[in-house]
Amino acid sequence: MHFENSGYIYGAAWLIIAIYLFYQAFKTTKFFFFLACFFVYLSTWFVLDEVLTDVDMFDGIYNWIFRGVAVVVLIVCIAVYFLHKRKQDAEFENYDE
Repeated sequence: MHFENSGYIYGAAWLIIAIYLFYQAFKTTKFFFFLACFFVYLSTWFVLDEVLTDVDMFDGIYNWIFRGVAVVVLIVCIAVYFLHKRKQDAEFENYDE
């Protein structure tokens, strides 16, 4: 089910999340800058899908580009999570000694 102009709504939602992540990046870890940039990318992609009526951004090569970027970001996020987890576990083990 596809609603008219839903790309604008998704674009706004991704942009709000990106702004929040930029804010969190200043308060906590700098990794949120990377995630915020990804959400800006998502916002731009959904809005471009609505604006460019001649091009379907979720079909053909554009869809593969979208998915490829999403997979790369997912892999980076998983790697950062496990590196952070390993670091926390090492700090916890050293704390017990």
